[in-house]
Amino acid sequence: MDIQEAWKSLNEGHFASGETTRLAVGDLMRHPSESPMAKLRRNARINMGFAVVFAILFVVLFALNPHPYIRICLGVLILAYLAAVVFTALKLRSLPPLPDMSAPLLTVMRAYHDQLRVWLDLQEKVALFIYPVSVVGGGLLGIASEIDLDTALQKPAVWWILGGAVVVITPAAHWLARWMGKIAFGKYLDQIKTNIDVLEKSE
Repeated sequence: MDIQEAWKSLNEGHFASGETTRLAVGDLMRHPSESPMAKLRRNARINMGFAVVFAILFVVLFALNPHPYIRICLGVLILAYLAAVVFTALKLRSLPPLPDMSAPLLTVMRAYHDQLRVWLDLQEKVALFIYPVSVVGGGLLGIASEIDLDTALQKPAVWWILGGAVVVITPAAHWLARWMGKIAFGKYLDQIKTNIDVLEKSE
């Protein structure tokens, strides 16, 4: 079975008729912007853009709030988001460019699937350590906008409230982030994996 026949089998056996991701090899080369790989690259860039916006917002808040506890939280977030921007940019740069794919199609698919899967999994794991900092930082900002922060932090109830917020919000935020990740990246990664499996069988 050659690669064109394998792709035809993939379309007939794995994708419902009319689904926009059904692409023959020739179509993929002529219309790469419709491929799951192009959509993954686009969504990763959007993700990086949001990270830049949040980093700028945190820098502004850092400048406006001199309290050391708030600045510690914001500093951690700034570093985390800047690292995410750099890591995403490097990951995108390391992937084969589209639409000019000089490497074999299967090699390109493997690169996109494997590298972006690692990127997404790492983001989810790192975020588990960032959510508590975000919750505490947000709580401190809210308190500081109402009363003197040092006075408020002398009350044990404030620390209990912050701790409870971390316990409740962290898993909820993690679940929401994973759900959004599946929408933006997961379905395209799954499509590419299906394509890889079919093309590997044809080799």
